[in-house]
Amino acid sequence: MSILKALDRTTSKAVSSGENYVKTSRRYFQLKIFQQLSLFSSYVLKIALLGSFAALGLIFIAISAAFALANYFDSLTLGYLCVGLCFFLLVTIIFLSRRAIDKMIIKKLSKSFFDL
Repeated sequence: MSILKALDRTTSKAVSSGENYVKTSRRYFQLKIFQQLSLFSSYVLKIALLGSFAALGLIFIAISAAFALANYFDSLTLGYLCVGLCFFLLVTIIFLSRRAIDKMIIKKLSKSFFDL
């Protein structure tokens, strides 16, 4: 009978260890999900705030540059046209380098996501 009791104790310990492992793993994954959601929320908020202020600044700079160029060319139309062409040039450069931007973002996010 002592063999059966020892076997019973061993299996009880194994079941207890398995349950503890499952509970610990569950807590770990909950914390990992919380970490990822916190990072994502933080990034979104930073991008929204910085993006909105950068957009406002860019609007004011674009308007003042257009007026400065209008004074230089003595034509309001040419001033706005030059600023618009500069924006299209910037958009084209960003569009052509979109794959490099994607790679950079994936590398940066993979470091935080796969940081186990």
